[in-house]
Amino acid sequence: MKILGGVTAASALATLALLAPAAQATTYCVPTLGACPSGSGVAVADLEEAMSLNGNDGAADTVYVGAGTFSEDGDYEPGPGFSSPETFEPGGTDPLTVIGASAGSTSLTSAGTKNIYIVNLSYNNGRKILMRNLSIEVPPTLPDGLGSGILLYQGDTLEDVAVVSFNKGSSGIRTFGPGNIVRRALLRGGGLEGQLGDGITVDAGSAIAEDVEMEGASWGLVSANNAASLTARRITELGTRTYGAIVTGGTLEVENSIFEIDDGIGLYVSSTTTDALLEAAHLTVVNDGSTYPALEGKKFDPDAGDATMVVSNSIFRGFSSGYRTNTPFGPSIGLVQLTARYSNLPSNGLNSGGTADFGTGNIDADPLFNSDYSLPANSPSVDAGDPAAGGLATDFLGAPRPNDGDGDGVAVRDQGAFEYQRPAPPSAGGSGGGAPGGGSGSAGSDMVAPQTTIAKGPGAKLARGKAKFSFRASEQGSSFQCKLDKRKIRPCRSPKTYSGLVPGRHVFKVWAIDSAGNEDPTPAKRRFRVPSS
Repeated sequence: MKILGGVTAASALATLALLAPAAQATTYCVPTLGACPSGSGVAVADLEEAMSLNGNDGAADTVYVGAGTFSEDGDYEPGPGFSSPETFEPGGTDPLTVIGASAGSTSLTSAGTKNIYIVNLSYNNGRKILMRNLSIEVPPTLPDGLGSGILLYQGDTLEDVAVVSFNKGSSGIRTFGPGNIVRRALLRGGGLEGQLGDGITVDAGSAIAEDVEMEGASWGLVSANNAASLTARRITELGTRTYGAIVTGGTLEVENSIFEIDDGIGLYVSSTTTDALLEAAHLTVVNDGSTYPALEGKKFDPDAGDATMVVSNSIFRGFSSGYRTNTPFGPSIGLVQLTARYSNLPSNGLNSGGTADFGTGNIDADPLFNSDYSLPANSPSVDAGDPAAGGLATDFLGAPRPNDGDGDGVAVRDQGAFEYQRPAPPSAGGSGGGAPGGGSGSAGSDMVAPQTTIAKGPGAKLARGKAKFSFRASEQGSSFQCKLDKRKIRPCRSPKTYSGLVPGRHVFKVWAIDSAGNEDPTPAKRRFRVPSS
């Protein structure tokens, strides 16, 4: 090694590195300083520019976006290789966080007329980007059924985001590459003609989706090829039109979720040239119609791989049959295997070359749902799941599972997304041993409905289109169901937050359901208004 004045070249370079100024994280405020919580930072009028500035200096940056609608128009482009002037495409390699004022007041959209993503994170060379508290709106100007709200690339995260399609069938969220995450998202159609195509699709790599609600999707959850892997937890689908979950390659695992299907297929797996696997545990899937089966497996190619579906501890109601298989190229080319264990679903079906194994622990009986699809004490699905140890430790609402629902002294998991929580028995002495909240202490004798109270909520006017409610029940251990305006009743937890609320008057209602299945007949109600500006 060459010596420079008694100092090695390596130590000289290290000394220069220490003397060089370190890269500084920057906070950008779009479009003015008022967008930043502290009122200080660097004001930048163009959002795509703010997301790209100093993106290669080695320091993580944060962009705060104020209330308003921001439309990408091509005024700024990060550099060569960024293909669409109508798409938000942040450049750079450093970690980036983008935070809106709320999903109801900060909206990203485009005036585009092509098949584009409104936000495309795939041009960032592996840059990890977190986007939070905003809405992504697909305009009606895109070709019908094409385009998508956002593409996540490698290690990107969406939290508390709404994706709204004003187009006739544009997709919501697509992911490509490893480690992408979607948490607490709402996906829906908007306007008079807007519809949602795919809800969440993994085209390659891996993704996790948690606490997501989607309304009116054509295909809800999608794993699209052999390099794809999607894990989904606590998903609520309302009015899904074709498939609740579909795998055409790769792997999809879904658990503790509720699907309302608008006369479509609950779960679907098909293989072309590669294997496809769909695993489902503790689903509640309800079909509004009787045309299609609950489960379907197909293969379409002479070189097809295996199409496999494994369902456990789930409930499927309203379907024409339990299953359908189809192997037009013969059973010797790839396999179609459908398996159901300890589930409540029809056992009949049509088998054309595949295998349908419905032999272990299944029942076919009315689960006697409460209005939110939870189970009452007398449901045949209580304690009817897999008696073996292990499995999911909580249910859709985070309640412990398994619980001894039928009171026989053995805790066995329930079927479906909810675990019935049996009240504690009375104490031996007969004093102080009643059920929490004054009930009689057993599922069979507690006939007292709980009372529901809204402890905290918005005032009469709500400026930013985001409403948060805290509520409680008079009986401990109660679950809740919520309803906003004309939306369907759905299970909820306190606190409950709604984002992206349109201007006008709104009504929030919440009911408590105690551990014995008694439902408050008079919900707590709060009226409020979102002003137009």
